[in-house]
Amino acid sequence: LYAWWDAQGLFAPREDDAGAAPFMMAMPPPNVTGGLHMGHAMFATVEDIVARYNRMLGRPTLWLPGTDHAGIATQLLVERALAAERPPLSRRELGRDAFVQRVWQWKREKGG
Repeated sequence: LYAWWDAQGLFAPREDDAGAAPFMMAMPPPNVTGGLHMGHAMFATVEDIVARYNRMLGRPTLWLPGTDHAGIATQLLVERALAAERPPLSRRELGRDAFVQRVWQWKREKGG
């Protein structure tokens, strides 16, 4: 099936559809841990289907990899861990350098 799609040119926008509205979707990078990444792996399949569908409609399609947001999820989990400590801590109470050290520590323990 893949070879047929490729031979039919279904992976490239058709020149006669140059006036079609372009379609663009950003692809997130893998996260720092396997657990955080699993959601992205699932959604990558859905995004792939949407990108291929729009391309098969003849729309110039770009599925752009590499939008970095993984640090946000990691920061959230480290902040939750700090809040669960006794006494609870916040990243602001810890200070930037100490917080960054805790993030790297968390990555070594959880990130594999």
